[in-house]
Amino acid sequence: MSIRTDSSFPKPPVEPKASPTLMANYETPTGPSGRASSYPPLLHGWNTTCLIAKLPLELISYIIALGLPETSSSEERMKVLYSTRMVSRSWRNAIDSTPSLWNVISSNLPLRVNSTIVQRSGCCSLDVYITARASVSGNRAKRSGFTKLAELAAKEIGRWSTASLRLPFPDACSSHLSSPAPLLRSLCVTSRSPSNPATPVALFGGIAPRLEVLEVNGVQMDWTSPFIRGLRELDLSDMNDGEISTQQVLEILAITPLLEKLFISNSILDHRLLPLEIPWIRLPNMKIINLSDINEQPLGIILSSIRTPNCNSLMARGWEEDGVSPDSFPEPAFTHFTDFLRRTLSTNNNSELRFFDDGLEWNSRSASPHGPDFVLSIRYGSTTIGVEWATRVIGLGAQELVHDLELTISRSELAENEFAAYHSISRWQSVTNLTVEYGDPPPRPLLDLFGRCEDSEDGIGPIPAFPRLETLVLDSSRASWLDDLEVLVNHRFDGRGDVIGDQVSSLDVVLEMWGFRPNRARVDLAQLQRLRAANGIRSITRVSGEHIPGMLAVVYDDSMGL
Repeated sequence: MSIRTDSSFPKPPVEPKASPTLMANYETPTGPSGRASSYPPLLHGWNTTCLIAKLPLELISYIIALGLPETSSSEERMKVLYSTRMVSRSWRNAIDSTPSLWNVISSNLPLRVNSTIVQRSGCCSLDVYITARASVSGNRAKRSGFTKLAELAAKEIGRWSTASLRLPFPDACSSHLSSPAPLLRSLCVTSRSPSNPATPVALFGGIAPRLEVLEVNGVQMDWTSPFIRGLRELDLSDMNDGEISTQQVLEILAITPLLEKLFISNSILDHRLLPLEIPWIRLPNMKIINLSDINEQPLGIILSSIRTPNCNSLMARGWEEDGVSPDSFPEPAFTHFTDFLRRTLSTNNNSELRFFDDGLEWNSRSASPHGPDFVLSIRYGSTTIGVEWATRVIGLGAQELVHDLELTISRSELAENEFAAYHSISRWQSVTNLTVEYGDPPPRPLLDLFGRCEDSEDGIGPIPAFPRLETLVLDSSRASWLDDLEVLVNHRFDGRGDVIGDQVSSLDVVLEMWGFRPNRARVDLAQLQRLRAANGIRSITRVSGEHIPGMLAVVYDDSMGL
């Protein structure tokens, strides 16, 4: 490496000017006087004797590369690069002769700038970002401009490293993406058209040996392409019925043993013509599974067909199909995820679980960005099935995985045969916060449960339901429900002895009064005062649509009775 002297760094003009051809459509920064000035303004007082002026041009090019925005911000990146060229003739020569600085083709840049980038990039890899505007398909001039840019980029497809393509019509994939892409590592392809070609799109002639990340949005592809085998991340979204089937998803998973991340969202997967017996697929590297807003039947089939011993994050959220019974949930879909769920609960020490009439929502969040987590929203045939499955995951008695559990029971009605399922989970020591949402009138067996006491396994004596419960949230829009609450409190705390008192936490009661109507529910102030003074009650808080933090729990009004 040759060492340049100060004489090789000529002092730049005070007001250097950019090439009008290359800087067209770019704004030139203005100084305090309002005149065009160099960028950045601090370089007005350029001194060729400063240390940076003595650096070799190769090192200057490296420093400039570190300061450039990411290639995904192509317009900002090129503006910074062109402005940096204005510092001096030496810097301009250094930038123009460094191919790695000219490494992005983008539809946000003028075609002549993209042409210059292709010329100056030499043999370096290119990142390509092409987004067709919504008006391209119907505007001949804009379609011609898009075609020229696509043809320019397609000629360099052998140098693509990253590509994000939003194409106006599906046949653009076949016409411009047919050549091999030996350096391509990441590809995102999206079609703006609601219709798909009659035959699947074959990308790169099936040759993209280094491809690791594939994101497909609304494009029917040839899913048998050889480059699929090396994927580490697969993201499918907005796939309509016919663009990909459940069987094709399983075939992809079967040939991608290196896959680490799987995302399928907002899609309808065809699940017809599946074999009667689907062999399970082992994915030892899989860490993240995100299946959200897809039809339930394929969701259950995919989850029950894969084995992911190193899974670290799971999201499963399906939508109901007309006439299709959710017979895959919660088992067999989650059978082999039990160890992962328990490990996540133990690590995070928290979860939120909500039971409703025909399903459940359950999540556990990690305080660490890379910690384990899960988010489940599933539907099942009966309440008993879902409650019993959650009980098997968390455990009971000595096998219970105790953690901070916020439980919500949201029921419009409760059949007698379902009460036994809720009776079993009342022994959970994990529940610290319990919210009860129910119909009108509330199911009495459910309310009776909260005050019931059962013999403990350690022989201490009868223990109330949910012994670690600290906060109870009830909808109290009917004043008569306060009678049930008063009975519950008396059963739970009175006459239990000091030993039991040490085992059971005092309660904070929250009365939610959304839609409270005075002519329907008049609350007895004396009754509320008795509840506040009752043994085991730490506080009673009234919450309404006009709730103000810090407001009194009881406000008496002669005209309303409260």
